Amino acid sequence: MRHIWNWRRWLALLVPLALMLAACGGSAPTQTSAPAGAQTVAITERDFAIQASLTTFKPDVPYHFVITNQGVVAHEFMIMPHSMGSMAQHMSMDEMDHMALAMVENIPSGATVTLDYTFPRTAAGSHPEFACFLPGHYEAGMKLTVSVQS
Repeated sequence: MRHIWNWRRWLALLVPLALMLAACGGSAPTQTSAPAGAQTVAITERDFAIQASLTTFKPDVPYHFVITNQGVVAHEFMIMPHSMGSMAQHMSMDEMDHMALAMVENIPSGATVTLDYTFPRTAAGSHPEFACFLPGHYEAGMKLTVSVQS
């Protein structure tokens, strides 16, 4: 009888925990198809590099980024207004998050997520950067400078 009680107690603890974890699944976008009129851009993240099927963008054009993590560790994808270089080493993640034009956090190994973003007209002539700022990733090469046409 005591064995059954222990099993039920564990079950009663694990079920609510599993439901809470499922509810906290994160903020990664889950849309898989591009919105009408959007241009799809394939992003591949590896340990430790970022590749994109397109590196020159136009303002006011909607883009549908399909981001695949082919690395063995989790990565993030951030579109930053310009190269952060060594400045990023002195900023908190909160500061980085506020500066980001768009981002997807915590992309597990093997996962594919999507992000829809339109570069504003004010970005014309700029050179934003795709990057992963998880500790050590940017320094290891997880960055790609792109351009927005004027």
